[in-house]
Amino acid sequence: MRAESILYALLDASSGLAALVGNRIYLDTRPEEDALPAVVYELIHEKQDDARIGERETVTARLQVNCLAAMAEDAVAVREAVRIACHNQSGPIAGHTVIACLEESAGPDSYDHLVNIYAKPMDFILHYLR
Repeated sequence: MRAESILYALLDASSGLAALVGNRIYLDTRPEEDALPAVVYELIHEKQDDARIGERETVTARLQVNCLAAMAEDAVAVREAVRIACHNQSGPIAGHTVIACLEESAGPDSYDHLVNIYAKPMDFILHYLR
């Protein structure tokens, strides 16, 4: 849960993102009845890097952030706010030492016509000390 806590802290601290989604930042799933736009983030993969005896462990995690909205333009605005909040961040975050949080990729974008939701995903690579 460490990687997720770090990413949440970055998202939650962003006034630009809050202006777009309020407090609608969810881990894994968004309640269907909640309003849009919203952000849903999840851990894709996490691995411990090689560590030497007596040194703190370095962990590398991949997290995906899905930027959701009823209008494509709103989803794009949310994705840009997420990028500003999370890309190229480091230092003490949520009680952890973050070496780097970097955008790894964005897309593919999608639209679900059954529920009228545009999704603009992006992945971040997070390096931190455990």
